[in-house]
Amino acid sequence: MKKLLTLTFLILLISCGAQESPSEEVVDEPVTTTEEYVLPDADVYLTITDSIGVELGDSNYVFGSIAGVNITPEGDVAVLDRQKNCVSIFSPSGEFLQRIGRQGSGPGEFLLPTGMAFFPDGGMVVSDGMGGKLIYFNSDLEYDSDLSGFYPSPPGNISGLEGGVIIGMKPDFQQNEEGMLMGFAIARWEKGDAEPAVVYHSSASPFDPSDLSSMQDDILNFGITPEGIVFTASLSTEMYEFTAWSPEGEELFTVTDEDFARARKTQEEIELEAEIVNNLMVQQGMPESMANWEPDPYRTAVGGFGVDGQGRLWVTKGTTETPSFNIYDLDGNLLFTAALDAGERASTWGIVIEGDKFIAFDADPEFYPQIFIGDLPE
Repeated sequence: MKKLLTLTFLILLISCGAQESPSEEVVDEPVTTTEEYVLPDADVYLTITDSIGVELGDSNYVFGSIAGVNITPEGDVAVLDRQKNCVSIFSPSGEFLQRIGRQGSGPGEFLLPTGMAFFPDGGMVVSDGMGGKLIYFNSDLEYDSDLSGFYPSPPGNISGLEGGVIIGMKPDFQQNEEGMLMGFAIARWEKGDAEPAVVYHSSASPFDPSDLSSMQDDILNFGITPEGIVFTASLSTEMYEFTAWSPEGEELFTVTDEDFARARKTQEEIELEAEIVNNLMVQQGMPESMANWEPDPYRTAVGGFGVDGQGRLWVTKGTTETPSFNIYDLDGNLLFTAALDAGERASTWGIVIEGDKFIAFDADPEFYPQIFIGDLPE
């Protein structure tokens, strides 16, 4: 069971590269072996202004494996390191401030941290996938409490609201007459309760351990506003669509791009995704014979969500080789488009939008782990 849960959280960590299986009716050009890098068209271009992380030197700046990044309510930069089992806090200028957590199963310790979130009114929570619990820290980032009792495991990708409320994506197992179903749900948890108060969206399919790539059909993206409005999207390669939900789970509206066109990955993208995912599975204890992730040859339509300090919704367009975005108001009206001008290497970057900043981190094992920081347009 632990190996299965580990795989679940690894899939969560690389969900930006997971794709939905292509429709057999669609016929496209063959996958190319090379492709010249082209900066996506956009109204606004984002640029890198700073970075944190070194290959060798001060251990406070040498990352093991970055699982997530965020901006704290105080404006500091937080980096969740699943290899070093800690959260490192840096000042806005990149100065190391403190480290929270370490390897272990005791109070404030992590076995396999998969996600972190900060609460607007103070404090932090870390999801420990292997430990099977959420670990809470107070406004001074000191250990506060644990919450366990999740089945089969706690939400691994999480965001925080006031009062310790969590919105997150949780793996889900179901059993019916046809056998075991496995999938994911986007839900809301009140502090101190392992049962979700609201389920916004869920998806599950028959579980086939001989075809782990089938899990990707049920992985979901989500984002939230400070007021608790939730945005969800499946990892479809055939349709650009996302839905907004009220905090209570009522559907508010759905945005669809009727002009959406599917985009093929390059052969290099496919090979790199397979290498990253399968290597992570093996590193976390899965037998090589079971590490059989086969990437979909198409790119995801909606790659992720973020809400900035001006209340604008940033929707990542997964069809471009490097990060690009559609930016909406909170009623679903398109405001402008943006793209990250950071060259071909940015094709493997994950992006977090928070306040007036964006933070990027690289999943490519060829490079040493770093985070990259830049300003958002006014």
